[in-house]
Amino acid sequence: MQQAFLLYAAMCGLSLSPLKALEAKPETEEAYQERMQWFTDAQFGLFIHYGVYSTLGGEWQGKPVQKYAEWIQRWGAIKTDEYIPLAANFRPDKLDADLWVKTAKEAGMKYMVITAKHHEGFCLWDSELTEYDLGDTNDFDRDILGELKAACDKYGLKFGTYYSILDWHHPTQRIEQAGFQSPMSDKAAYTAYMKGQLKELIERYDPAIMWFDADWVRWWQEEDGTDLYNYLRELSPKMIINNRYSKRGPTVKDFGTPENSTPGAALDHIWEACWTVNHSWGYKKSDTRWKSAEQLIQKQIDINTKGGNLLLNVGPYGDGSWPEASTELLLQMGEWNQKHTEAVYETDYLAAIPQKWGRLAQSKTADVESGEIFAYIFDWPTDGMLKIRGVTAAEVDATTYDGKSLPVTVGSEDLELDLSSATEHPNATVLRLKYSGGLKTKEITNELELTGNELILQAGTAELSGSALTLKENTVLAGWSAPSDVATWDFNVPAPGKYTAVIRYSLESKRKVIGDLKVGDKALKGRFEPTPSVEEFNLIDLGEMNLNEVGDTKCSIKFSKIGADTQLNVQTIYFVPVSD
Repeated sequence: MQQAFLLYAAMCGLSLSPLKALEAKPETEEAYQERMQWFTDAQFGLFIHYGVYSTLGGEWQGKPVQKYAEWIQRWGAIKTDEYIPLAANFRPDKLDADLWVKTAKEAGMKYMVITAKHHEGFCLWDSELTEYDLGDTNDFDRDILGELKAACDKYGLKFGTYYSILDWHHPTQRIEQAGFQSPMSDKAAYTAYMKGQLKELIERYDPAIMWFDADWVRWWQEEDGTDLYNYLRELSPKMIINNRYSKRGPTVKDFGTPENSTPGAALDHIWEACWTVNHSWGYKKSDTRWKSAEQLIQKQIDINTKGGNLLLNVGPYGDGSWPEASTELLLQMGEWNQKHTEAVYETDYLAAIPQKWGRLAQSKTADVESGEIFAYIFDWPTDGMLKIRGVTAAEVDATTYDGKSLPVTVGSEDLELDLSSATEHPNATVLRLKYSGGLKTKEITNELELTGNELILQAGTAELSGSALTLKENTVLAGWSAPSDVATWDFNVPAPGKYTAVIRYSLESKRKVIGDLKVGDKALKGRFEPTPSVEEFNLIDLGEMNLNEVGDTKCSIKFSKIGADTQLNVQTIYFVPVSD
């Protein structure tokens, strides 16, 4: 096996000595934007996590294994020699590529990305460089990546491949027990192996996206990523590559990749947030935490109106069929997307203060003088009057999405719409606002400067315990009155590292209060100073914490030295990566 790889590497001109970065042709900003245009227009894509782990369904020796199913080799403490033979049971006999891609198209998705090789090291194509692949571990002889690529071409979707830098199977990294890190006995040999496999993927399937992961391993450095990026751009100049080819913190090109997290505001670079329809990425029998169609549609709107794409994951069964709930959720999203095509695919970010009831975006043809704004209502006003704060113009005409006129009051800073004749959509209602005579928007102030690599916990996703603690206007946690009031979040750590915890809050109190933040077994404490008023928010830096375990954990916050006379609002908790 090793001899075959060495021969192949020599034939392909892949060096096994330490690699120098290639001199890539410089790319102008105009050329970069042109290369990325289809991606920024796409708004919505399909992510697929599929591999040997899919056959186990998150269970080992008859028992459910904690955390994500695709990490079962790690969390199930399965020895490498036990895990490798499981590939013989991986047979995607029911994988219908046409149905997969047709469903994605009906959902409104414009591209797909599939895990060609996840951390387990198993390859979904018949690679010349390993026998640990779909072509050699059993008698299954279909080319599923080729079938998916053909289906994408048929239905007009872009095809992309995911490739993990971490490889628990490769001899340069293999250890008895898989983990977040892996030893590296010969980085030059493994880099050549990676390049050989990536060249295979490009030459066989011509992916529009190469999506990397596991950039957190210590032995992979920024210069390694730069060399790899330049190599791939030489092989496929029009292909786009996510930022995890290098270290995701300092690197944002070609696009950033917040995971299980949505930025609180727009970013200054192209980005895509990946989420999954339930909780685990790979198929897990015990995972019944399905998001609702309403949650997913509003998540897509939230991401798109901030200028990002949603990459939504489905974890197929081991045989290649999909859980029925996954299909149903995508089709419900598609029904909404098809009804609101213009509001989904023909909009841009609008720089305006956040709206408590939903989101805003502007049409791509809009300018300061005239244009159209779309209002996406998540929470229907109980009095039937919708106030749009910090947005106004000389003249404004308001209608439902279908064109039914609505009364609108134009103020010096705000707009107010009478919705008494409008019909609420159960997932999200879209209104149109056509303006002329100059658009005025209030600037966003006191916001954290975001990069897209932050882990973000919003008030609306917390579980609350306590006598008076409540979610107010779907945006802040209010009613803190005792140390027994606790807000808790399910928290995912996508990459191990050091993070700074920052909280956005407002406080009206005669005394300072003490906040206690916990993530797993890590804790931080901070003194919260009063803000000018309960309506004015500040940021507090609680300090740094090391989050070294990838996957699920819990985050909670509570306050001491707090009483009934205290008015405290907690809006957002940010975990900001600390650069080395």
